[in-house]
Amino acid sequence: MTTPNVLLRPAWRRYATAVVVTALVVLGRLALNPWWGHHRNRHLVLIPAVMLSAWMGGLGPGLLASVLSTLALYFFWSDTPGLHLERPTSDLVIYLALCTVLCALIASLQRARAQSDAATRGRERVLQIVAHDLRSPLTAIQIVTDLLGREAPALAPHLQRIVRAVGRMDKLLGDLVDTTKIEHGQLTVSPRPESVTALLRETGEQFVPQAQVHEVALSIDDDSAGATALCDRVRVMQVLGNLLGNAMKFTPAGGRIVVAAKPSATMVSFTVTDTGRGISEKDQAHVFEQYWRGDDKGTGLGLFIAQTIVVAHGGRIWVASTPGAGTTFTFTLPKA
Repeated sequence: MTTPNVLLRPAWRRYATAVVVTALVVLGRLALNPWWGHHRNRHLVLIPAVMLSAWMGGLGPGLLASVLSTLALYFFWSDTPGLHLERPTSDLVIYLALCTVLCALIASLQRARAQSDAATRGRERVLQIVAHDLRSPLTAIQIVTDLLGREAPALAPHLQRIVRAVGRMDKLLGDLVDTTKIEHGQLTVSPRPESVTALLRETGEQFVPQAQVHEVALSIDDDSAGATALCDRVRVMQVLGNLLGNAMKFTPAGGRIVVAAKPSATMVSFTVTDTGRGISEKDQAHVFEQYWRGDDKGTGLGLFIAQTIVVAHGGRIWVASTPGAGTTFTFTLPKA
């Protein structure tokens, strides 16, 4: 059984915390007697002390706080306050039972949370191992494919299919690793001034072979006038790659894709426009959601990751589309 994090603290500290918290709440409630009256909210004020003790210390400290607060109610807020040995009233019994149930519930929630955290860590370790171990053979396949292409040019069309499949697998592994980082707030960017023209040119060069295979016209509309963007080059290339990859999937042969950039006073706007089938208005509200897919193509991670990267830069991303008339994705980055 997984041990909750609270139980990793020294026992004496957890029980001491329960005593201190309960004592402070009791003293505070006694100090409020002249304003609140003797009986008003006496139970409701003490219950949070029990819950806090159970959350900070676990079941044992929570039960200790329950007993201590019940004794405080018995000695300070009974009909005859002070030291006496009368039989506890029914409200005290109910209060103690309620506190016990609350402590057990909190302890159960902590165990469930600890098990969930352990499962998440295990999934991350498996994903890291898989990503590391798979990338080595993928690299080997790519190297051997390149060598075969040089020695046997006739096999080039078939080898290109292998290269594209390897590229898709490597991208999928990268998306899964990035998604895990995003879920834990570990995806970082390192902004520095980057030439907008260079970003567009490099993106276009990477996708020219794919555009030729899909028989799609790919063009760059650089209206940046030499502007620079304050961004993480690798991450921005990843965003452009995700948007271009989606455009390639949904633009039929004979279609057109345009990658453009235009600076404003403080930002640089990048757009990827295609002449594909478009996105319905209902689906546009979901395209950036994690794992959401409008069809069977893709994993539903690319646009989610792209949005996270853009937001991390201080920009924003959105989509405009008309079914049957194409789609335009736009995102902004700070101008350097």
